[in-house]
Amino acid sequence: MKVKQCSVLLLSAIACLVFAAGSAMAESRGSTPGYAADSTGNIVRSGFNDCVHTGSWSKAKANVAGCDGYTVDKFIEIIKGEGENAISTFVFPQAELFAFDSDKLSTQGEEYIKHYREEVGDELVQAFSIAVIGHTDSTGDADYNMGLSKRRAQAVAAYLASLGVPADKMHTLGRGEKDPVMSNDTKEGQAQNRRVQVVVIGQSRALDAMIFPSVALFERRSGEITTEGKALMDSSIDAGRDVLKRSSFIEVIGHTDDVGDDAYNQGLSEQRAAAVRDFLVGAGVDGTKIVTWGAGERLPIASNATPEGRAENRRVEVLVMGRIGRVK
Repeated sequence: MKVKQCSVLLLSAIACLVFAAGSAMAESRGSTPGYAADSTGNIVRSGFNDCVHTGSWSKAKANVAGCDGYTVDKFIEIIKGEGENAISTFVFPQAELFAFDSDKLSTQGEEYIKHYREEVGDELVQAFSIAVIGHTDSTGDADYNMGLSKRRAQAVAAYLASLGVPADKMHTLGRGEKDPVMSNDTKEGQAQNRRVQVVVIGQSRALDAMIFPSVALFERRSGEITTEGKALMDSSIDAGRDVLKRSSFIEVIGHTDDVGDDAYNQGLSEQRAAAVRDFLVGAGVDGTKIVTWGAGERLPIASNATPEGRAENRRVEVLVMGRIGRVK
């Protein structure tokens, strides 16, 4: 049983977008010299939404984004996926896993998945993330097919988890009849369209990415995208709209620095990922392609020992996978 490689559609070369961030200050460790802060570290604002100064404030200390007219330049990174053999996909034919119109794995289906799990080995445990995607043919009601495909993907993911695959790395999608690999005009084509795909992403760098610094989109400690953030996302999405539409799936991941309570950071990262997903859906991206999760402070890309490093770690990543080729 071979695990085939799938192709990754790379983003077109897109120049980095620059903007002057008008949001509140980036989260930082400890107090901010010259500004009054509440018990959670947020800068206190007056009734006119002005940042409140302390007695030590001076013009030289007016270097907090969103206060006293100070802005900072932030770059939105758009990165092409790279790395051969970093993504693999396997297709389970529906007939091997489920009885007709059922989302309960058969004994034969469990053995089929178990054999795959044993063959792949540590690849599943060490992967960056795993997408389990259910598909149907076009027979019957489209909404019913969408639900059935989702439930079958969930059943496969649950069984993989029982075999030791980390559940927190797996994300399920139901695509219903939207992504046929063969014509639905024949029974043979319909049979091939009824399937569950397992896509293993070895490294995040394998996917095309748009990386938004949190200060670009959100006020401090907020999960609601600012007006300036929405304008920025609009321009970014316009640049990559064709790729987003052609993608097989999209991961939206929220990240924080390590300042504050772990549980709070986890919740904030999830809220921000969800806000970006909702914006993408509102902009016309198919929501059934999108999975969201919050990494909290667990996946830093820089040191949390410096303000600059913490600023890099506070981000939302939109990872895009191009259309998955047919696996024979």
